[in-house]
Amino acid sequence: MNRPSSVVVGLVIVFAFAGVIFGEGTLATVRVDAGAYDRVDTPVGVSLEGVALWPGEGSFMLVEKASGETASYPAQLEAGSEPRLWFVLAGTTKAGTKRTFSLVRTAKAKLVGVTAVETDKYLDIVHQGDKVLRYNSAIVPPPEGQDKLYERSGFIHPLWSTKGTVLTNIHPKDHIHHIGIWMPWTHTEFEGKATDFWNLKEGQGTVRFVRYISTTEGPVYGGFEAEQEHVALKNLEDHGQDARATGQKVVLNEVWNVRVYNVGGPAKGYRIVDFVSTQRCVASSPLKQVEYRYGGFGYRATGKWDEANAEYLTSEGKNRKNGHATRARWCDTSGEIDGWEGITFYSHPENFGHPEPMRIWPEGQVFFNWAPGQLGDWEMKPGEDHVFRYRMYVHEGKITVPAAERIWQDYAEPPKVTIDAAQPKAAIMLFDGKDLSTHWTAGNKDIGWEVADGVATITPKSGSIWTKENFGDFMMHLEFCTPQTPASAKGQARGNSGVYIQRRYELQILDSSRWELTRQNRELGNNDCASLYKTKAPDVNVCRLPGQWQSYDITFHAAKFDGKEKTEDAKIKVWHNGVPVHNDVKIPDKTGAGQAEGPEPGPILLQEHGNAVKFRNIWIVPL
Repeated sequence: MNRPSSVVVGLVIVFAFAGVIFGEGTLATVRVDAGAYDRVDTPVGVSLEGVALWPGEGSFMLVEKASGETASYPAQLEAGSEPRLWFVLAGTTKAGTKRTFSLVRTAKAKLVGVTAVETDKYLDIVHQGDKVLRYNSAIVPPPEGQDKLYERSGFIHPLWSTKGTVLTNIHPKDHIHHIGIWMPWTHTEFEGKATDFWNLKEGQGTVRFVRYISTTEGPVYGGFEAEQEHVALKNLEDHGQDARATGQKVVLNEVWNVRVYNVGGPAKGYRIVDFVSTQRCVASSPLKQVEYRYGGFGYRATGKWDEANAEYLTSEGKNRKNGHATRARWCDTSGEIDGWEGITFYSHPENFGHPEPMRIWPEGQVFFNWAPGQLGDWEMKPGEDHVFRYRMYVHEGKITVPAAERIWQDYAEPPKVTIDAAQPKAAIMLFDGKDLSTHWTAGNKDIGWEVADGVATITPKSGSIWTKENFGDFMMHLEFCTPQTPASAKGQARGNSGVYIQRRYELQILDSSRWELTRQNRELGNNDCASLYKTKAPDVNVCRLPGQWQSYDITFHAAKFDGKEKTEDAKIKVWHNGVPVHNDVKIPDKTGAGQAEGPEPGPILLQEHGNAVKFRNIWIVPL
C-alpha cells in the first residue's frame, strides 16, 4: 500500500505545542454567523490558511459560554496546504444569530464518531458503529457468464440507509455496467477516437482504482481520498512503452474525496455524505466531452424500487415523468422497502453547468445522473483540474421541500465562520504574501522574484534567495506550488527548487507525483519531491500535481560540535501535505550543493533552479 498505514489525516495538525509556544488557555476564537437561515446540526469548516499550525497528535474542543452555561463540542483539524477547522454547529441556531466559541486543546482521549475500516478488497466508512458506505478498491468481477470487460474497481456499493437497508444496486440485468455510485464519462473523443468509459462492454475505456491517498477518522467526520485512472483501451500511439504494448493509455487522473459527517444516525433518521471528484487530463491530448444525455456522477438504486413504489422530486418540482433533461439544484430519489427511504442528491453551486442537467428514467427502476454533458460539447485540457462537488442526504421517510431546502442552504450558503487565532509567540513570519525584502536577500543584487496576490514566484535565472537571519534549531512551515512543465521535460527539469536548511541540507522540491513517476517509468528516488537530496527518499510519495499547493512542516535540530569536531548529526522531521515522510532522520553530511557543515547556524535558502515555482505562507519558530 503506497501510503502510511496509520495516517489519520483529519487529526494530524496541532496548534504548535500549546503551553510552550502559544501559552496556556484559548488557542483561537471562532465566531459563527448563521446568516439568513435556521441551522440544525450543521457541519461547518473554516480555512486556517495563514495561521501558524503544526503537525502532531492531540484533541481539540470548542467551548461555548452562553446564558450562564458552558458547553463543549469536538473540533477536527484537516491537514493540507489550506488546513481547515471542522466542527458541527450543534443544536438549532436561528437565522440572524451569532455564536462564539473558544478553541482549546484537551488532554482527554480522542473522540471518534466516524471510522474507516480497510480490508484488501474494500474500505467501509462506519458512523457510530453502523456501516454507511463501502468503497471497492479491488476488482469486482461481473456475474457469471458475463463479459470480463464488465469487471471494475473504484466505486461505492453498498450505500446503507440508517435502517441498514442497501440503497444501491450492482450489475442489474438491464445494465450490467451499473455499479452503485460511480462517475465515468460516456460520449467522449480522445485522439480522434470515440472513447466510452461508462459502457464497459464497448471495450473503449474503463476506470480503475490506483491507491488510497489517505483515510480519515475523527469526531466530526471520517472518510477517504482515493486516486483513480480513466483509461482508454484502444490507443496504441502512446509515447510510453507499456501503453504501446498493452493498448492502454491513462487519460484522466481522478481523486475522490468522500466524507461522512458525525451527524444524524438511526435515532434521527438521516446521514450526510459529501463527495468530491477532482479530475485532470494527464495525457498530452485533451479529452473532448461530446454532448450526450448521460455521463458523470451516477446512481443506480436498489432493485426493489420501481414505478409502483418509488419517486423522484427535483428542486424545481419535477418528477419521474417530466424531470429528465431539466436542471436542478437537488433531486430526491426515494422508495419503499421496509418503510420509505431515499437519497437527496445536491449539486454544488461551483460545479460546471450548475444548476446541472439530469438524466432521470421516466419508467422502470430508479437511476439518477448529474449530466453536464447535456449542455453541449466541452473539453478537459491537459493540466487543468475539473472539480465536481456533490452532497448526499440519506434519509428515512418521504422528503419534504423545506427539509430538502434546509440541507441545500447548509451546503450552498453555509454559515459564515471567522477565526482569530493566537500566533505562536516566537514565530517569525518570513513571508506574509506582501514583501520579501524584510527577511530575505539575494546577496549583492536585488531580489528578482515576483510578488503578487500573496505569492512569491521564482523568476528563472534571477538567482536564489536566503534569509538575512541565521537559524540553529527550529520549526518551519512553508507552502509551494510547482508549475506545469512540458511533457518533454524529465526528472530534475520538472518544477525544480529546494529548501536549503542552514544552506547545508536540501529538502527537494520537484514535480514527482505518482502519475509523473509512472509516466517516466521509474520509482521514487532520493532526488524527488520531499527527499533529503541524494541522501534519503521520502517514506511515502504524497506529491501533488503541478498547479496544486503543497506544504512542508519541518522540525530541525542542528548538528552538534565540540570545537570543529562533529559529535552529533543534524536531525530532521518532515511532514509533506500533513503526512510524515521523514521521522527523526539523521543527516550525516551536507547534501548536494550545500555548504560544508560547521558549528555556526545558517540561513534558510530557497533555490532558483530554472523553474517558476511559487511560495507562500512561510514562518519559522527558533527553538
